[in-house]
Amino acid sequence: MNSTSSRHFGWLLGNVLLLPVMLAEESSAEKTEPAPEVAPIPGVFTTELPRLILPESLRLTLRPHFRDFINHDYFRLTLGARYGLTSQWELSGDMDTYVSHGVGDVRVGKEVGVSKIRLGAKYRFSDFLLPYWDTVAGITYSFPVGDPPADLTDRVRHLTPYMTLAHKWESRPNVTSFVSYGIDFVSNSDVVDTLKGGSLEASTWFITPGVLWQRGAFDYSLETTFSSTWGLDSRDEYAVTVRPGIKWILPRRLTFNSHSRWIVGVSVNATYGTSGSDFGSSLRLQTDFNFKHFLKRLPRLNPTPPP
Repeated sequence: MNSTSSRHFGWLLGNVLLLPVMLAEESSAEKTEPAPEVAPIPGVFTTELPRLILPESLRLTLRPHFRDFINHDYFRLTLGARYGLTSQWELSGDMDTYVSHGVGDVRVGKEVGVSKIRLGAKYRFSDFLLPYWDTVAGITYSFPVGDPPADLTDRVRHLTPYMTLAHKWESRPNVTSFVSYGIDFVSNSDVVDTLKGGSLEASTWFITPGVLWQRGAFDYSLETTFSSTWGLDSRDEYAVTVRPGIKWILPRRLTFNSHSRWIVGVSVNATYGTSGSDFGSSLRLQTDFNFKHFLKRLPRLNPTPPP
């Protein structure tokens, strides 16, 4: 497939992908409180489900990368935020900060900075494909900043429109099956154009079917992602990733009675494709809290009465 036909096919695939979004109409139905959100944790559960935080709520997130003490010379801390703009719109963003931890070859505190920023927005349809499917469409944009170490970023920009359809089974209301699909458009950034080994070196389309089982404080998930450059690049490459994962919301007795939500996530990742195969695991710790609730607990200042 030559480059011209590849671009034309990529344009067609992108329009087919977003066709349901363009045809759907916003509903003026009565607003209802959304189901509890299941936020993605990179490396453990990555799908954006059609669940949003409450309107006008701001949730802040801290995600330390403790395995960096073993795998890298730098310790990363991801700072994130999610804001419920309305009952159907949610905005999000995060950034990866890093500092040399001194355990490796770089002196402690010698290098510090921000390696990547990600921005996102998603829209939850109120009546599209209901009652069988709950639907969300969104877009994310991530890009490297500064001059981060080569092993902390893929050094390219990612623009990723996506759509996710989810179905909650009536016989088992704690089980949700879903399918997510989209296109990851890759472009060069101002940072040196060098991709990490094992990454698909081109724009890709992807489809991710999966299932989520929520049982008390535990979320059990299984995602299977097929991604390919076919139609978007002259080289036809593909990768299949299977990722079973578990997330556990820690009880307050283990977090010193903190009002924040502490989550431990672990997953196993198996990938096979044209670039070879890979097998590994991920362990994540995340804490977040509702900033709106935090402000409500602050003492209110009594206004000075007029003279």
